[in-house]
Amino acid sequence: MSNAWKKLDLAGEGLQSANMKLVEQMKQRKLAYQLLAIFPLGLHRDYLDEVRGAWVYRLATIAIIALLILGKTYIALALLAAISAFAIYDIRWIEDRVAAINKALRIAAYKSKPATQMPKNYRGRYTDEGLDEYLQVKEQERGGHVLPGKDPALNSRSRAPSFAEQEAMLNAMAKAKTDKSSQ
Repeated sequence: MSNAWKKLDLAGEGLQSANMKLVEQMKQRKLAYQLLAIFPLGLHRDYLDEVRGAWVYRLATIAIIALLILGKTYIALALLAAISAFAIYDIRWIEDRVAAINKALRIAAYKSKPATQMPKNYRGRYTDEGLDEYLQVKEQERGGHVLPGKDPALNSRSRAPSFAEQEAMLNAMAKAKTDKSSQ
């Protein structure tokens, strides 16, 4: 499925509009991991709104370059090992950070919507007004169901007819039908 729907501008204040704005703001794990590949620049930390961590990577990278220029190779390698260890830690950190940022964005997006007033006398899915008439109509719409003692075919019995009685009624109906058709 294409992502063309994300570019639609419905210019409303409804849930769909809020979701579209939210999709644009949410952080993506894939991009964060791609930026982690060039971790000495700290771009993955910048992307995930961790500016201090990004500058720690950058300053460490500058320090490594300066130490290499000054001939302090072992210190430079130790510092490189340290920021590499932090980069390995950032593999797990990215998961947690993206989840936390996206959760905060969702909460902010849905809480920022102004609450609308409910209609007068609203108590859920229906109102009590006109409920009696509705119930009377629904009682009459019972397809095929007849309360005991109310069906004239059952001769006001309080129980359903037995199998033999049902067979007898069907035979009588069939006989009556053939009598009408022969006349």
